[in-house]
Amino acid sequence: MIQIDNLVIGGGLAGTTIAVHLLNQGKEFCVLESASRLGGKIDTLLTPEACFEFGPNSFTNQTDDIFDLLEMLGMKEDLLEPSTAAHFRYILKKGKIIRLPAGPPEILSTQALSLRGKIRFLKEALYVPAKMKDEESIRDFFVRHFGLEVADSFADPFVSGIYAGDAAALSLPEAMPTMAEAEAKSSSLIRHLISQRKTAKAVPKSYELKQGLASLFQKAEEKLGKERLHLGEQVQEILPQGQTFQVLTDQNEYETKNLYLTTPAYVSAALLKKSLPDASQALSQIDYAPVVTVHLKVPKKENYPFEGFGILLPSMEKRRILGVLWNSSVFPSLFGDQENHYLTAYAGGVRRRDLVEAEESQIRAIVSEEIQDLFTLSSTPSILQLRKHSKAIPQYALGYGKILKTLQQALSQTPTLKLAGNFIGGISMPKTVTYAVGVTK
Repeated sequence: MIQIDNLVIGGGLAGTTIAVHLLNQGKEFCVLESASRLGGKIDTLLTPEACFEFGPNSFTNQTDDIFDLLEMLGMKEDLLEPSTAAHFRYILKKGKIIRLPAGPPEILSTQALSLRGKIRFLKEALYVPAKMKDEESIRDFFVRHFGLEVADSFADPFVSGIYAGDAAALSLPEAMPTMAEAEAKSSSLIRHLISQRKTAKAVPKSYELKQGLASLFQKAEEKLGKERLHLGEQVQEILPQGQTFQVLTDQNEYETKNLYLTTPAYVSAALLKKSLPDASQALSQIDYAPVVTVHLKVPKKENYPFEGFGILLPSMEKRRILGVLWNSSVFPSLFGDQENHYLTAYAGGVRRRDLVEAEESQIRAIVSEEIQDLFTLSSTPSILQLRKHSKAIPQYALGYGKILKTLQQALSQTPTLKLAGNFIGGISMPKTVTYAVGVTK
């Protein structure tokens, strides 16, 4: 039996953040991770020609904690800022690629909305209908504030791009809490945005790392030390033992006072099934969207310039992919090949779960056809990398708050068991880090 004060299960972003903070606090701990490396779904392939990210492609400045983490790891100099082209984002509207407005003033001139849609959008500053129910979906929220056209053209593809989800099924207060808070402060989001522009940060900015996002975990492995990292060790069961926990793995038995469980909800549910069935049941209710990540290259001799962040595809456009990022436009220094554009396409999501189960050859054909048609390419794009994630992104669906409340109640008798991960507090990298930092305090 190995006795240790603090035990971290899971070496993804949340678990790594907790471990770095425990180290900084001078506490005894070790990390149990079933894979041979830290990072979880954040994985990078860096070649002389290109940088391929198989999880998130970048992170924003939503919170400062992720920058503090980088500083703890000695990586502040590794931050890579986006090109000026990254300000330009696009949607597909009736088969045409249209640039999204960069802010409210551009609403008047954008082609992304009809005249009727623009008038309805601007009316939001004067009058917002009251909510009809306690919990509201993201789609219903945008319909109520801005009308159907904005909901279908903007909110729908945004949710598909971030959550691979359905705007009509996701909970506004859980998935977009800042929107709910803004409405509480000022019923009109337009008026709230105008008031905040004088004091708040500008539009969130995206960042990468000079050696790719996985370099964060490579640096963490160096800093934490091999003796604290038990890689390739599979946790099998967690057993509360009075004031401590017994953790059984395929290699060892541990006893710990403080347990940090940072595995995905479905993994945590399995680990707690026998010992904490109520918590396990709550965790098992959390749905995950499947996603296929496909990396491609397109010759620069093609007519389409690919100058921007990427394109989102509203579901009403009936496309077979979710969206496309134009990686070599956003972070050009990560791409040594100057003859090609490098793109990442995403497919699947809650609306096309079947695609993740399809043969790789079928997925390649679908993505290739979609890219060629979207950008009117004369040649077939080259697919370089493809990876399936059967459970990629947790869905903060309607009723999610009740699930988390039930989970909290189920764990109330075991206060030294703390959960963290992107299924609590936000799915983005910055919010995952912030929540993980909080559980170490």
